[in-house]
Amino acid sequence: MNDALIDSATRWYVLLHSGEATAADWQRYHHWRAADPRHDALCRQLETRLGVFQVAQAQGVSGKVLQQALDAPSSRRHVLQVALAGAGVAMGAALLSKPMGLADLTAGVRTGTGERRTVTLADGSELLLNAQSAADIQFDPQRRLVRLREGELLARVASDRNRPFLIQTEQAQVRAYGNRFVLRERQGQGQVVALDGALEIDRQSGERLQLAAGHEVHFDRAGFGPVQVSSAGATAWIDGFLQVRDRPLAEVIDALRPYHTGVLRLDPSVAGLRVSGLYRLDNPQQILDTLARTLPIHITRRTGLWVTVNAA
Repeated sequence: MNDALIDSATRWYVLLHSGEATAADWQRYHHWRAADPRHDALCRQLETRLGVFQVAQAQGVSGKVLQQALDAPSSRRHVLQVALAGAGVAMGAALLSKPMGLADLTAGVRTGTGERRTVTLADGSELLLNAQSAADIQFDPQRRLVRLREGELLARVASDRNRPFLIQTEQAQVRAYGNRFVLRERQGQGQVVALDGALEIDRQSGERLQLAAGHEVHFDRAGFGPVQVSSAGATAWIDGFLQVRDRPLAEVIDALRPYHTGVLRLDPSVAGLRVSGLYRLDNPQQILDTLARTLPIHITRRTGLWVTVNAA
């Protein structure tokens, strides 16, 4: 693995998760990530596989301390290579208050590109993870907690009057009062769909929303969007389909990215084009070709890993 690439990726990851990144930092990061398919591929692996920095921050270690700890190139290479290879590693007491092993470096459950997975939990609940998703399971006598690091899942919650069922993301926490709901959060954009029973959603800012069954809401760093009746296609991905009705092309491309190996870029000039249809997610290239026949867009492919959707 190239040392310079490792150094750059690690510094970006730590900065953006330190709480100190500016809007300009995020813009430079997106430019760097899009500049090379290797950058994007490494970032995707970091997003779903490297939990070391979140664990450290949960223990009170600041972003500045993490950046200082990674100043030694050997430390950066070691942490990244171990995380990406899936092996265990222990970090020194100067960074963490306790040794860090394999369980801290990896999510409890994860899916890769184009992979969907069903996981049965200890209480009988089920999690159905969409592609490129990762979650930690933390059950104890007081509560049932799932930490969705990235991606999308459908939860089927088993009844337990003594322990609430919670799913936490970077921006929000969902408390389930019903049996089934969908939660998604990718790159700062989130969505919750209450399928059976009400949900209580708390954002990190302290804002709270009660979501009734049959309704959905989007959220981001700015807050909640309007509550709407849930769409018919909210759970289509479970059966391997993408179902949209008069939705922007940008939303369709976002849904395809977890099923596409490499970089999938969209020209902002065509992002607002409206799309309706039922598509099979397991063949994203075929979906793109179908869209190109029905919309004024052109698909450019470079080595199969770099695909750009432009205006025709």
